[in-house]
Amino acid sequence: MSKSKMLKPPVTAILTVALVAAIIACAVIFLIMNNRIRALNDMLVKSQAYSAQIDGQLNDLKKEYETLKDDYAELERTKAEQKNAKVVYLTFDDGPSQNTEKILDILDSYNIKATFFVIGKEGGYAAEICRRIITDGHVAGNHTYSHKYEEIYSSPDAFWNQYQKNDDVFFEITGRHLSILRFPGGSNNTVSQRYCNGIMDVLTKQAQQKGIVYFDWNVSSLDAEKKVQDTQVIINSVLSGVKDKQTSIVLMHDNNTKKTTVEALPVIIEQLKSQGYIFKTLDENTPPIQFLK
Repeated sequence: MSKSKMLKPPVTAILTVALVAAIIACAVIFLIMNNRIRALNDMLVKSQAYSAQIDGQLNDLKKEYETLKDDYAELERTKAEQKNAKVVYLTFDDGPSQNTEKILDILDSYNIKATFFVIGKEGGYAAEICRRIITDGHVAGNHTYSHKYEEIYSSPDAFWNQYQKNDDVFFEITGRHLSILRFPGGSNNTVSQRYCNGIMDVLTKQAQQKGIVYFDWNVSSLDAEKKVQDTQVIINSVLSGVKDKQTSIVLMHDNNTKKTTVEALPVIIEQLKSQGYIFKTLDENTPPIQFLK
C-alpha cells in the first residue's frame, strides 16, 4: 500500500465529524432560540400583567370619574338650592357670658354657625368663651369695649377709642381682629343724641371711610324689650319676622340676663330648618343691612 493512500482519511470519519459538528451547531442554535423564546415569553407575561394593571387603573379612573361627576352634580344642585334658599343670620349682642356658652352648645348640636358682637371683658371666663367662639368656627364682631352710651357716644374720638380697645383685647385673647361692627343701639339710635348731637351721622360716615362694615338688623327677637322676655314672645317675634324675607339678620342678645333667649333658640332653629332656611355668618363681604347710611 502506498504512503498517500494511508494518509487519506476514511469517508466515514469525515462524515462523522461533520455530523457531530452539525449536531453541536443545532444544539447551540436550539439553546439560543430557546432562550429567545423564553425571553419573549417573559416579555409577553409581563406585558399581559402590565396590560391587566392598566385595565384595572382605567376601571378605577372610570369609577372615580363617575363619582366626581355625581359629586359635581350634587354640588351644582346644592348651589342652586342655596341660591334660592332663604338665609338667616343669627346674631348675638352684649356677650360673652355664661349664656353665650349655652348658646354655643346649642349651635354646636345643630351644626350651625352664628355671629357674636362682643363687648370687652378681660381674661378669665369671658376670655375662654371668646376663644371658643373662634375655635368653633363662629364670627365675632366689635360692639365696643364698654357698651356704655355715655362713654362711647360722648364724641367720635371716644367711640373709636372704645372700638380699638375692644379689638386690641380680643386680638390679645384670640389672635383675631374684630373685622365687622355693630353700633350699640343700632346705627339710628337716638339715645346717643343725649351725649353728642349728630354723632351717628359722623360715625357711620367715618366707618365707611375706614372701610369698616357695620350691620344693623331686619328682625328683632324683642329679647331686649324686657330684662327677662317671655320665651314664646321671642320665638314668635323671630319666626314672624323672617317670614317672607329672603335674607334675615336676627337681633338677639347673650348677656347674663337672657336665659329665655337660650330657651327659645332650639325652637327657633328647628322651626326655621323645617321650613328650609339656611344659616350663615356675617363678614365684611356680606351685603349689610344698615338703618343709617
